[in-house]
Amino acid sequence: MNLKNKKVLVTGAAKGIGLATVKRLLKKEAKVVLWDFQKDDLATATQSLQNEGYDVFSQVCDVTNKEEVYNNAEIIKKDFGNIDILINNAGTVYTGYMLDRSDEELENMINVNFTSMIYTIRAFMPTMLKNNKGHIINISSASSLIGAPKLAVYAATKWAVMGLTESLRLEAIKMGKRGVKFSSIHPNFLKKGLFEGTKLNILGSIFAPGVKSHDKVAQVIVNRAIRFGFHSPKIPWIMNQSVLLRALLPSSLLVKFGSLYGLNKMMDEHTGYKDGR
Repeated sequence: MNLKNKKVLVTGAAKGIGLATVKRLLKKEAKVVLWDFQKDDLATATQSLQNEGYDVFSQVCDVTNKEEVYNNAEIIKKDFGNIDILINNAGTVYTGYMLDRSDEELENMINVNFTSMIYTIRAFMPTMLKNNKGHIINISSASSLIGAPKLAVYAATKWAVMGLTESLRLEAIKMGKRGVKFSSIHPNFLKKGLFEGTKLNILGSIFAPGVKSHDKVAQVIVNRAIRFGFHSPKIPWIMNQSVLLRALLPSSLLVKFGSLYGLNKMMDEHTGYKDGR
């Protein structure tokens, strides 16, 4: 797909994967809308991009608030036009054993990582279906391929994202709307930001290495998902082994493989964002 003049909305766009993706899209001459609930971070990102000569449109938006999502969507349609590509990137994590986190923390994680996508998709997908063109990209995780201790609810949300994306793809096909594409993105843990300090043992680092930068994920979003239409790219590519192992091995043996990789201790030295921000 040629991205020139394509209208793209990115949620969670003020930093991390979102901002890295925005920068790659702008370099391809796309017209980008940035959404983020952090007002100051969004203002800083927007100003920085404008200083570089880019014309961007941004809105403060808490994607867990459906009224705010739908109201902002109407403003976009009126002032900016129909969105060609929706990138649902907003996400958060609360680490630790599930029983040690509060109901409110877990509910917030579910709402940010999964429920919000229902709102954004319902806001923009009808026009895509009507025109039989568009692309919805949902950021999932390698945690959707195999569970991990101290990430139980986080992993559950990412499995849900994968199931949502695949099912919507099949619904569009059933409706005869093959021009509307769907992709889920599955990066392994990033070495900076949300998952800083996360690590596997030597064997795990070889067969399931962490992702070095947010831009590595952005590169896959733009090139493999948007440009080539991949349904569910894994980052790095070797993470496809998780799909193969799950298909071939009984669950009990899969657990033992995870232990060999250091999966059971992966989050023990985590120093990233533990409080959901």
